[in-house]
Amino acid sequence: MISNSKFTLLKYIKYFFFLLLAAVIGIAIYGAVLESNYDFHRSKIIKAPAEVIFDNVKDFKTWENWSPWLEKDPTMVTSFSDSASSVGATYSWTGKEGKGFMKTISATPNKEIIQQIDFGKGHIAEVYWNFTEVDLGTVVNWGMRGKISFGEKFYWLFKGGLEKNMIPIYDRGLELLEQHVYKAMEIHSFELKGMVDFGGGYYLYQTTSCKIEDIEKKMGEMFPAIIKFMADNNIEPSGKPFTLNHKWDEENNTAMFSACIPLKERVITTGDVLTGYLKPQKASKTIFMGDYKFSYDAWEAAYKGLTAQGFTEIEGGEPFEIYTIGPNETENPAKWVTEIYIPVN
Repeated sequence: MISNSKFTLLKYIKYFFFLLLAAVIGIAIYGAVLESNYDFHRSKIIKAPAEVIFDNVKDFKTWENWSPWLEKDPTMVTSFSDSASSVGATYSWTGKEGKGFMKTISATPNKEIIQQIDFGKGHIAEVYWNFTEVDLGTVVNWGMRGKISFGEKFYWLFKGGLEKNMIPIYDRGLELLEQHVYKAMEIHSFELKGMVDFGGGYYLYQTTSCKIEDIEKKMGEMFPAIIKFMADNNIEPSGKPFTLNHKWDEENNTAMFSACIPLKERVITTGDVLTGYLKPQKASKTIFMGDYKFSYDAWEAAYKGLTAQGFTEIEGGEPFEIYTIGPNETENPAKWVTEIYIPVN
């Protein structure tokens, strides 16, 4: 015979299994009715051109600088395809939480990037990026969409939900991307090339005097005026625009300079746009890469380099700088290239 205590224990065990079974059935039913499709995104305004942000997102190698997953797991090992920034590029990783894989499917320059990602959980999701320029900068929209399997529903159910886990990571990723983009735009360098023979030639120009801090504003007025004159008169340039420095007076905070565009031959002009001639000369050349706000540092480096190499600036000479790559070619200031020439004996 079964004692009362054993009978009571068996009864509780039976009830426990009934409750456990009911819980399992309940969870299964709840999981079955959970939405399989998901689509979530996070947005942030970054004060930078869309081109700069697009380039840093498209190139998987830059993810090393701002990936929120790498911040969480610095021991993560990553690898890339030979071309990490083109359509078809791949990025894979192995970390504390497992392996993953990402691939770029399509890219519309400065507008949209579509990628595929596999977190090793059984399905491939689509990651999408949209870039929209606004007055304050660029709205960066980063999202993920896909469909989870029946089994994955339970995984994410006990983890608190897919979106609940991913949204904080996406928010942090956008913060890190913003920090990286700001640093990337600040990159600049100076390369001293030594003395060169500059060929000279004819050019169209406008001249002005202004405060030093107004130089960029004046250039923004003068170059378009020259370009319009050339377009109206079917005149083709023979090279990149440049500025010719006539006077530089830091004590009185003033400068006198000409905005110039080179020509193949002499052109007879009237009005505000004139024709000049830059004679062939020897000059100390420095290549400056970076934002124009570092121009002062670039010129300082150019003069120091000139002295260090034993050159002497021609008294009364007019230094000039040629804008080899500028805002018309790329919005990324770190990619701007300016050639600095100082006439020497």
